[in-house]
Amino acid sequence: GGGVGKTTVAKVLYNWLSDQYEGGCFLANVREVFEKQGVVHLQEMLLSKVLKETNLKICDDQEGINLIKRRLCLKRVLIIFDDVDDQLEQLEKLAGNIDWFGSGSRIIITTRDEHVLTSHGINNIYKVKGLENDEALKLFHSKAFKSEQPANDYIELSRHVVCHTNGLR
Repeated sequence: GGGVGKTTVAKVLYNWLSDQYEGGCFLANVREVFEKQGVVHLQEMLLSKVLKETNLKICDDQEGINLIKRRLCLKRVLIIFDDVDDQLEQLEKLAGNIDWFGSGSRIIITTRDEHVLTSHGINNIYKVKGLENDEALKLFHSKAFKSEQPANDYIELSRHVVCHTNGLR
């Protein structure tokens, strides 16, 4: 679901691992960018970030696929596709097959819909769990009241909010 910290975990992983690869790309908000600007824009962003080239222009999605395959097939890359949804062409036209990328590459996908992963044959799935009540309460207090313990007037309200959000971050 939304709000459990998938993007945060993915960003931490990217920052931790990216210097071990020849190129990398954290492609944020894939679902939203796809809806507003299309798959060609996503392909341009992917290639620009990995290759560190600006003003890279792609005419259509097939040219984008060919460029990704040709320019990245020998590079060991780390790519994170954040917030992918069930639009099949998102992954098919960005990372259709592992052989599009060099040996040792790692592709990480965050999504709210596990079916997106299984339909693409992805078996290594990590499910981000919500926070336990005590952890969620501390986080809520630190964000809402800038301290771990709010005034007594707000303790019960805080518990109600945390219970209602069910461990979401």
